[in-house]
Amino acid sequence: MIKDGIMLVDKPVGMTSHDVVDFIRRQIKSRRVGHAGILDPAATGLLLILLGKGTKLSSFMVDMPKRYVGRFVFGRATDTYDSDGRIISESDPGNSSKDEFRALTKNFIGEIKQIVPPFSAAKRGGIPSYKLARKGEEITPGHKVVKVSSIEIVDFAWPEVALDISCSAGTYVRSMVHQMGQVLGCGGYLKSLRRMNIGHFSVNAASTLDEIREGGEIAHLIKPLKDTLPSSPAIFIKPQYYRAVLNGRPLMKKYIAVNNYNGEGGVLSMLMGPDDKVLALAKLNMLWKAIDKLGPSEVMGTYVRVIDEGCLRAG
Repeated sequence: MIKDGIMLVDKPVGMTSHDVVDFIRRQIKSRRVGHAGILDPAATGLLLILLGKGTKLSSFMVDMPKRYVGRFVFGRATDTYDSDGRIISESDPGNSSKDEFRALTKNFIGEIKQIVPPFSAAKRGGIPSYKLARKGEEITPGHKVVKVSSIEIVDFAWPEVALDISCSAGTYVRSMVHQMGQVLGCGGYLKSLRRMNIGHFSVNAASTLDEIREGGEIAHLIKPLKDTLPSSPAIFIKPQYYRAVLNGRPLMKKYIAVNNYNGEGGVLSMLMGPDDKVLALAKLNMLWKAIDKLGPSEVMGTYVRVIDEGCLRAG
């Protein structure tokens, strides 16, 4: 039986994220597989695959920051904002120096307002935009605010430029090149995209599908759930209270054996059981430094999600 956990996969070009999920399902002979953040078919790079009870953590991982390397081409615009689309305009990109282009990128750092691509999974009236666009329906561009932490030029051969971009979840890199092209007045499209990081996870530690297919036993590629949310402190529960936690009984001070938490209230924390298995996620409702003032039956916080990685409730 495949254990609960997370796998780091290097997605090849041409496959959807769901294609990769289906591939892993066939490899492990289990339907309980998901992912923590979609990657366009034309893109390559890091995809986080969640297995078993790891799928319960998806909603807590999709908002992790991302890092990409994208190759931008100026002088042409497409209806999809990338190389897969229909060319809708062409214009001489002129000459631009590396310093001039670097100055342009500074306008795209910080909180920026992005155009949502018409060919995207964003829904209009409950229907993904790309389905409407493929039918030829006219779509009024929507907008969203995202945060870009940094943009570094890694290759400059005008009118083609490669950028290393660190940004918030939900950022459309192809919208960035499209909007840069609008500012320059010549259009621009995304030639290629590779996702390098999701939070603390790196594509350098990921396995290709060929490696997974040819490797046979894949248990060694599966990371435990305790590694999924490194910013969430671990709070270890006394064995006699494992089932109380799993059954949703009020999280009392007397349940807690050891913790590595000493921050503010409201922080998402992992409640740990035997063998470093995650029992549940919870949010404490007080400053940890106040714990010494609390009685053993004081309620420490609220449960967010029961995980039961060790399947104790089945025993």
